[in-house]
Amino acid sequence: MSDVDDQAVPIDQDEARSMLPFLLAAGILVLVVIGIVIATLMSPAEKNLTDSGQLAVAARNFIQSRSDGGALDPAVVCKGFDDNRSPLKTAVEGGPKLDIVGLADSKIDGDRATAAVTFRADSHDTTATWAFTRADGNWLVCNS
Repeated sequence: MSDVDDQAVPIDQDEARSMLPFLLAAGILVLVVIGIVIATLMSPAEKNLTDSGQLAVAARNFIQSRSDGGALDPAVVCKGFDDNRSPLKTAVEGGPKLDIVGLADSKIDGDRATAAVTFRADSHDTTATWAFTRADGNWLVCNS
């Protein structure tokens, strides 16, 4: 071995290292997480939908409440809804599982809207024009 390899290299460990950069980074990370949580609580994703997206949610909620011959949920229909004139009347009578396929051609006029809703019952797709009304910021399915 050479003389260079045998010599000990002194290490200066007297220098105190600061935790300040780590603490600042951790503090910034905590602030970002708190900001994301507050933003999520103030504006949930469901409220960030377009009117057409909100109509699709209303149609889906209505179809899910009636799927498998289920009872009508009054929270998804407008006041005075007549189940005998329901857009799903013929499909619900058979009691099949219902699924929404799509919503198109939505026309919104203030708090009233219409849209072509396509739903599936027993592997058969049906499209019909549905009426909607906005009440308390939510779209509800109506007869007309």
